[in-house]
Amino acid sequence: MAAPVPRFLPADRVRNLPPYIFARVFALRDGALAQGRRVYDMGVGNPDGRPPAHVVQALVDAVGDPAANVHRYSTFDGSPALRRAIAHWYERRFGVALAPDAQTLPLIGSKEGLANLMRAYVNRGDVVIIPSPCYPAYFGAARLCEAEIHEMELSEARGYQPDFDAIPADVAGRAKLLLLNYPNNPTGGVCELGLYERALAFCDRHGILLVSDIAYSELSLDPACSPPSALQVPGAAERVVEFQSLSKSHNMAGWRVGFVAGCAEVVATLGRLKSNVDFSLFGAIQAAAAAALTGDQSICRDNAALYRRRRDLVLETWRALGWRLEPPRATMYVWGHVPRAYGDDDWAFVHDLFAKTGVLLSPGSGFGVYGKGCVRASLGLEESALRDAMAACAAADLDWRG
Repeated sequence: MAAPVPRFLPADRVRNLPPYIFARVFALRDGALAQGRRVYDMGVGNPDGRPPAHVVQALVDAVGDPAANVHRYSTFDGSPALRRAIAHWYERRFGVALAPDAQTLPLIGSKEGLANLMRAYVNRGDVVIIPSPCYPAYFGAARLCEAEIHEMELSEARGYQPDFDAIPADVAGRAKLLLLNYPNNPTGGVCELGLYERALAFCDRHGILLVSDIAYSELSLDPACSPPSALQVPGAAERVVEFQSLSKSHNMAGWRVGFVAGCAEVVATLGRLKSNVDFSLFGAIQAAAAAALTGDQSICRDNAALYRRRRDLVLETWRALGWRLEPPRATMYVWGHVPRAYGDDDWAFVHDLFAKTGVLLSPGSGFGVYGKGCVRASLGLEESALRDAMAACAAADLDWRG
């Protein structure tokens, strides 16, 4: 039966928007749960831990403080205390000095900030250079701006790092933004500071704004690896913007709190756009975010250790079954090509695995053209459930070789 014709037609930019990959994954999960099936949801990076106690207490204190009265509208640019906390974090973590009032801006999650940055800088038909595979929200944000997307390949052979020389000259000449995401979602790839230096040189040559997303910077699974910030490149803070989130590092995904830092001109432009669409974050969440950034950071080390244990359990199980997978050095994901019996059909493997085990993964084709034939497994599943999931995999009638 044909789908009904909507009475009120959405704008073309929405009508032409493909379904968000995680919405399709959620539909699989929710359909199975409605049938009473056991589901092991490894499809979405949703941390199962809780924020640190002092962060929760800061929220509670702010809510109950009559002097602060956080229940009124916030300021458009966020609280001065949170902006100082962001600058403090950059100084402590990366040795980067920022002017809090000019070079930082709180966000309602980095996803919101990235989408609004594109709205602020990208016109219809402009080119946006996006790594592939990547966080799928990049594609949606660019498509809503009716931009032309150039997918910049991240291959396993290159350590999931781009080759800027492979970007066609006509693409570079028309591009407005270039996005980088390290540690990389979904591949777990990491980079050294030299990659940011090369990226910035490329962007400077072509007049492109470099946008860095370091949402997983605190989740290194390799104790010898400390992911850098693009703002550590000399002079970068005057011509680069970088996005960060407390979702994964501090188990605050549902709080929707992130921030952008760097080039004062770009931060101000983004703030001007946001002043027309929101009033920033709830004041109590801003107080808690400031406490998260300035307080004890052991939650980040604890989370990294937790995901390292889970990664090793998953790899031990799947490798023993014959599936060739490389250990990610960061993030909370395992990424790899599907077993060879499935060729490049990642959706077929996802459906088959889910039907036989209840283990739900995300198909790599949802992360870009260069993700096709791969899958991503999230490690945000409580450990006893993760062990049950791995036992179900071991008992399943599947050809895991690959």
